[in-house]
Amino acid sequence: MSAKVFIVGKENAFGVHLKKLLEAYAIEAVFVQKTQTAVPPAEWVVFLESTQAEEWANLPLRLPPALLLPEVFPPPLPLQQLAKANMRLMPRETDGLVLATLLLLDMELHRFSKSIVELSEENQQAMLSIFEEFRHALGEAALQLHALLMQHAAKLPSKETLPEIRAVVHRLAGSAGSYGFMALSKAAKTLEEAIENDKLPEIQTLANEFLDMLSLLLPPMAHVPPLSKTLLIYNPGQAMRSQCTHGLRSLGINALWGMDWVECWKAAQTYPLSGAVLNMDNLPVASWPQLFEALGSAPAFAALPKHLLKQHANDEERACAARLNCLGPSKPPATFEELSERVQALF
Repeated sequence: MSAKVFIVGKENAFGVHLKKLLEAYAIEAVFVQKTQTAVPPAEWVVFLESTQAEEWANLPLRLPPALLLPEVFPPPLPLQQLAKANMRLMPRETDGLVLATLLLLDMELHRFSKSIVELSEENQQAMLSIFEEFRHALGEAALQLHALLMQHAAKLPSKETLPEIRAVVHRLAGSAGSYGFMALSKAAKTLEEAIENDKLPEIQTLANEFLDMLSLLLPPMAHVPPLSKTLLIYNPGQAMRSQCTHGLRSLGINALWGMDWVECWKAAQTYPLSGAVLNMDNLPVASWPQLFEALGSAPAFAALPKHLLKQHANDEERACAARLNCLGPSKPPATFEELSERVQALF
């Protein structure tokens, strides 16, 4: 196993399913019942119960990152408290692949910061400086790779751009591996192998998945010039994240992607948002008002123009969206053009 996660809660059917899912992605999952007495020797902790998460959040200790998959959504815990405890918040129904990817990449980021703790302050600063250069290079490579993929898609079945794409991916695979980001490096190598073996139908799909994974490592708003509007997007699947980010930027819009609801709350607290597009799949309509009330503790959030997404919306959900002064719900966009339509309806 490449990493260890503690699951705090009862070893019920849901917990056993989650454990099997994580182990399928080489994440060792171990059930524990109490966390109050000591910091668990794991890189991540997943909570299945809100009461245990609240006890954890109040511990006066330095703790590893945590994820709360509460029995009721949203949980009776202030988002501010979860954010302070370095805890993410997702519904239990979150897609398993998304959850595993998030845990892997967050653990790799956490592992990097842990690896330099024993260094002198001067050497720590030097390492962090080099790491920020690496993250900047990731952002630049993402832009370059996106542009090359656009050219490649426009000229299919031409192979003219494939050597350039392979060169960028090969460089990223090596640099990601050298920094310990093995999940990203593995994804890059899979894409590189597809290019080498002329698996044309797979290249675009693998490349988009790789770009989406890569973008999760970039800090919010990193290396983004000031633009006229800033849009918050909550979409845990992160589909087309890189493509949509660059497309919105061409329209003068910064895109902030929330991977979980605590991230959305932090964004609303931190940035002057112009609007939000929020995916409500996997959230029962009864939880929508409470969630919006919790997010509304960020002063500007309640007044933001918002467009809700849901794969199969019913009349009750449409009525609830109207009461919350939101557009939609409409189907999640399958292309950037569809996302652009939703966004332009907001402004």
